[in-house]
Amino acid sequence: MISSFSTASVDAKKLTASDGLLLLINRALDLLKPGDILEILSDEPAVQHDLAAWSRFSGNRWLGGAPANGRMAHRIEKGTAQRVLNDQPFDWGNRSQIAGDGTFNTRDWLLGQTACILDTAKPSDGFAPRGAVVEKGSPDFPFDVVDRSEGWNENAAEFYDQARVAHWDAVRDIPWRLLKPLDDELERAVCQLMTFLAENEYSALYVPAKWIARIHPHFAETVLFLSTQVSDEARHIEAFVKRALANGGGLQFCSASTEASLKSLLDQEDFIQASFLLSVLGEGTFLDLLRYIERYAPEPVTREIAQRTRIDETRHVHFALSHIRTAVRSEPRLKVRLQRAITERASVLSSVKGLNPLVEESLVILAAGGLAPDRLPAGMKARSELYEAMHENRVRRLVTLGFFEAEARELSELHTPNFM
Repeated sequence: MISSFSTASVDAKKLTASDGLLLLINRALDLLKPGDILEILSDEPAVQHDLAAWSRFSGNRWLGGAPANGRMAHRIEKGTAQRVLNDQPFDWGNRSQIAGDGTFNTRDWLLGQTACILDTAKPSDGFAPRGAVVEKGSPDFPFDVVDRSEGWNENAAEFYDQARVAHWDAVRDIPWRLLKPLDDELERAVCQLMTFLAENEYSALYVPAKWIARIHPHFAETVLFLSTQVSDEARHIEAFVKRALANGGGLQFCSASTEASLKSLLDQEDFIQASFLLSVLGEGTFLDLLRYIERYAPEPVTREIAQRTRIDETRHVHFALSHIRTAVRSEPRLKVRLQRAITERASVLSSVKGLNPLVEESLVILAAGGLAPDRLPAGMKARSELYEAMHENRVRRLVTLGFFEAEARELSELHTPNFM
């Protein structure tokens, strides 16, 4: 017997089961409750047999069909079997804030379930975007960083957007045509510094790259920002190597002490500690080095490279400071871990002799503009002032993270003489 009441109705026109009729019916049933009745109006007589069989297989109840104004009206009572789309906490109706200029900022995607940051990310959520509904039975993923206290940064979305906007091109945005021959000693100093910078930037590329695959995608903003950091470092390496090769010089000397210092960063197996040592201390120190090179650059190409790189590195340092401050607020004892990370690294590097001597010499030559005896004292003074600025700014960043000034000064003294 056909029910006289229909909860909902769809017009299937001449659709058959092979043309998409069942998809239309499934979507209509998804909106109904068990016991509700769906009426299907059809111009295709053959679908009656398909609907009767499909209803049995899908756990719904076939109520039959009857003529209706020259067409057929088929009715199905929705059963209790649930499809994936049924009874799931899907978001719907949340509209994001689109800026007046039409842009959609990443921070503004924090809507509904996407805005819910778990204290511990679920291994079975895997690569599903935060806020999506993940089917039960999905496999667990072996991510290492799953706790909000380590993976989440409330400012990461803004840092990510800044990075995308600030992206530059080492092929076109550097004024390579302005490069002119330099005095041999000055060119050699520039090439040695470019070699040293590229060497260190490889560590600044590989360390975040190592962690991208180990941070749960639930903390997507952090992962996305780290991907821009990797992209930045690749571009920096490109620019530094090109500058070393472009003006008749070439790549210079890499010391064992620098390599040992950089390897100690790659060896870190704690994300917060790795970020702290690399970005807060190492890249933070490099800001002063890049500012020094920018100030004393003998031509506009080197100056432009140093300036653009410094702007990128400033973003990396600020991201790490923001991230670690957030972590320290969640776990005050984290400062003890960070302090231990500095002292343990200093112990590992206790046999390191110091900064690559050719880098030290190049810093003097760069500031002096060459090897003229009457200008070398100014170069020596400039290098000493650089080292002092590096120390004072490390202290300032450590204090920003909550260290007392006295302990910050002690920890800064323990930082590797290789800068990074």
